[in-house]
Amino acid sequence: MILEAATLYIKPGAINEFESTLRSAYGIISTMRGYLGHELYKCVENRDEYILLIRWNTIKDHAIGFRQSPEYKEWVELLQPYYDPEPSVKHYIDIRVGGREYERELWSGEAGKVTDP
Repeated sequence: MILEAATLYIKPGAINEFESTLRSAYGIISTMRGYLGHELYKCVENRDEYILLIRWNTIKDHAIGFRQSPEYKEWVELLQPYYDPEPSVKHYIDIRVGGREYERELWSGEAGKVTDP
């Protein structure tokens, strides 16, 4: 499993509209191959900051399957107007489950090329 972690900074005054739009955008991402679930957290110290966690079966499900799909374009069109600056997105593996062998496989060959689409 891959955990995608996106730090989102929302333009001041757009929080309520962003949250509503994001709820409707979940319908897009939840239909994608490899999507396992998501969580959204709002920062206590900075009300314009969120962390969006999305679980994917594989990194390719996110980096290729979703990011190269027409659904991704729709996702971006819906949410892009609220970001300031662009989200920071990183991918994580559970080392208790995947271990070092999976990590080496992930970053070798083609797998390493898809982490930064």
